[in-house]
Amino acid sequence: MHAVSPLPRRRGFELLVAHCASLDPDAPSARDRLDTALGRELAQRLVLALTRAGSERFAA
Repeated sequence: MHAVSPLPRRRGFELLVAHCASLDPDAPSARDRLDTALGRELAQRLVLALTRAGSERFAA
């Protein structure tokens, strides 16, 4: 019996592979991937909201 599910390791590996692939200059940018995954309008709203939340947190 495993105390920890093997899924986190698999997800971590997938994230590492995705990160390494993003270092390829011919790979799509993070913004392009976000636009593809969420649609351009939702991606813009998300980035704007996260940027505002981050800047407000550091301004306080």
